Formats: sequence, structure tokens, C-alpha cells
Amino acid sequence: METTYESALEELQQITQNLQEGKIGIDELAVQLQRAAELIRFCRDKLRSVEKDIEGLFEELT
Repeated sequence: METTYESALEELQQITQNLQEGKIGIDELAVQLQRAAELIRFCRDKLRSVEKDIEGLFEELT
């Protein structure tokens, strides 16, 4: 299954909620924080890509 921005954001929100509620034990903490970092990078890259696409569209219109 391909990761989408929406699915990455949803997973990141779930990790954040689990951290806030203390649902992640110390043994799982490093794994979850690494996954969160990956998701943040993915979302940031996706947003940058979309931003470039939008800028390109506006340049074509002018």
C-alpha cells in the first residue's frame, strides 16, 4: 500500500496521542520516535513537492 500524506499524518497523530497518553512503553519509545521522524520527513517532502507543482502552474498561467 502506498503511503499518502493523509495516512502519514493520521499515523503521526496516533503516535503523538499514544505518547501523550503514556501508551508507549520505554522499549517501544525509540522505535515510535524514529517512525514519527520518518513520517514528518515524508509529510514535509510531500508538501514541498505540491508547493513546487502549484508554483509551476501559476508560472504557466502568467
